[in-house]
Amino acid sequence: MTETAKIDRNKSMTDRNKKVAARATATSPGSLPYAVDHALRRFDPRSVWFGWGRTIIALAHLITLALTPSAALLHPLLGEQPYPHCAGVQAISTYCVGGDAVSQEWRRWIMVALLALVASGYRPRWTVWIHAWIAYSIGVSTALPDGGEAIARIVCLLLILMGLADDRRWHWQRPTTVLGPRRRGVAFAAFWALRVQLVILYLQSGISKFGVPDWLNGSAEYYVLRDPVFGVAKPFAAPLLNMSGNGLLVSAMTWGAIIIEVVIAALLIGPERWRKLAFQMDVLLHGAIIATIGLWSFSLIMIGAAAVAATPDRVELADPVPQDGRKTSVAEEPEDLDEADEADEAGGTGEAGKASEAGREPTYTPHLG
Repeated sequence: MTETAKIDRNKSMTDRNKKVAARATATSPGSLPYAVDHALRRFDPRSVWFGWGRTIIALAHLITLALTPSAALLHPLLGEQPYPHCAGVQAISTYCVGGDAVSQEWRRWIMVALLALVASGYRPRWTVWIHAWIAYSIGVSTALPDGGEAIARIVCLLLILMGLADDRRWHWQRPTTVLGPRRRGVAFAAFWALRVQLVILYLQSGISKFGVPDWLNGSAEYYVLRDPVFGVAKPFAAPLLNMSGNGLLVSAMTWGAIIIEVVIAALLIGPERWRKLAFQMDVLLHGAIIATIGLWSFSLIMIGAAAVAATPDRVELADPVPQDGRKTSVAEEPEDLDEADEADEAGGTGEAGKASEAGREPTYTPHLG
């Protein structure tokens, strides 16, 4: 071998070793790619937390429609065309499809029935589409949708992407099939998008209050509780009005709300146990909002979204049976995700499927439902 050939060979081996070392570093424990890959392989949205979140949000919409006549929801506003507005993309709204042939009261009760189906947890893979359609319709077709309806539209769209991975008959059940890598990846991305949305929402809500003098000086809750429209109602009126008359207590109530919002934002970006704590604080915060100023729909939507964000990292399969009928005790993907997809499409007979069955030990995490 010539000297030039030896140099070229050594250079080639050096380059190859550098690439191997770079790959090892990128996927070593503690690196971001490793953490993302590890979280993705463990993730499964098919938990009771996902189910409860969907049910709570659907109940928020159901309560709004069942207890509010169509004439009130579609009341004309000064300077605007009569509601519902059905131009352009708004024509797909449930308030517009079918034109004048269907009365708005009939539409309202049809939506109530469909929301009851969604809330029941039946076939989440398909009912997520119904829920998103109704959430969109309420948000764009009613005269005065609140902030909760705007949030629900985004959340329900993300629930479609998570729901596509949910093949259960009822969303209260444990899954029985191994989740395919493509659907797992899409659901994982939607799950993170939902968490980031909530983090931004709570962080912005908390920090923006520092720009309002009443929140900054600690007196905001005094005025909120005495608002003629949204103020506190019975049976909590007397005690809360008395408490808010004390300067120290009203400051604690005002600044406490800000602190809780910022803490919820911080916890939602963290690991599973942090997200569970964020959910508990969310229930406390919005439960207090319901008790004091009665914003039921908004509060239930926020609690439902927080429940989905608290979805555990893994769930235990009830009776794990992949599509080819082979028994497995692992709710995790084969090492080669591309081969896993090919095996799934070909009936589960690929090399990756065989290797995963033979080479991995059963691993479970307790199902928190």
